[in-house]
Amino acid sequence: MQSQVKASVMEAIGETPVVRLSRIFPAANVAAKLEYMNPGGSIKDRMVRHMLRGMPSGTAHVVESSSGNTGAALAMASAVMGLRCDVTVPDTTSSEKVKRIGAYGASVHLCAPDDYHAAAERLAGEHDAHYLDQYCTPLNREAHYRDTGPELWRQLAGEVDVFVCGVGSGGTISGIGRYLKEQNKSVRVIGVEPLNSAYRKLVTDRPADGSFKSAIEGVGKRQPSSSFDPAVVDDVVQVKDEDALDWCRRLAQKEGILAGGSSGCVVAGIAQLLPRLQGLRVATVFPDSGVYYLSKYF
Repeated sequence: MQSQVKASVMEAIGETPVVRLSRIFPAANVAAKLEYMNPGGSIKDRMVRHMLRGMPSGTAHVVESSSGNTGAALAMASAVMGLRCDVTVPDTTSSEKVKRIGAYGASVHLCAPDDYHAAAERLAGEHDAHYLDQYCTPLNREAHYRDTGPELWRQLAGEVDVFVCGVGSGGTISGIGRYLKEQNKSVRVIGVEPLNSAYRKLVTDRPADGSFKSAIEGVGKRQPSSSFDPAVVDDVVQVKDEDALDWCRRLAQKEGILAGGSSGCVVAGIAQLLPRLQGLRVATVFPDSGVYYLSKYF
């Protein structure tokens, strides 16, 4: 008998389950991949693992800006790899996320929401550290093209017509979407974001008005990330914060899935799209757990 013991939690990333959302969408065929079941608690474990594989040899100190999940994934990996880790986050980040990053031994820096990217860049320069820069590096979407996309396609046995995904850094939808379309060019890829976020204007003829502000962490941006590839995405829909949070609670109370706000945002988008999705096989990913937002959303 072959041992199934992993050498570290980094080898336990992936192979997260896909479940049917038959209670909240009884008349539709919607399946969700539960990425919060990764060891670091989110889909960002995959991206961080891929990015660290490509970092310069001899790196001892890593820095990243994050809305929380990437920071936690990096802090977890740094604990395993013996790296010094600094993470900058907006000061609106949930207390659970901030404590989670710090629990791994990383240093957390609370910043103004419009300064946490620049703060990370400054920190990296001051300490000669490696800055991952998830919002600009092509490694972000490459991680999901090489890892998450193939895994989802295999688990669905290729039975997918529409992939619906929240848009934050843009890497997840771009990487998975590209892979699915290469397997079947008829697959449609639809992004979901909060009201007045900047991504819809890159895909449609509906402009953003620059007034973006959302309580939902992890999705939406005032300025689009260069990790997002608009050529992969067929449409982007926007949803209200209150609808996203309402669907978060419905997921918990009807499906037994305690997911985060970005997952609620995606489900609200799917609910909005239902008339267009009749008879189609729909897949999505739930990036993180509602456990990290209990004080904020529930």
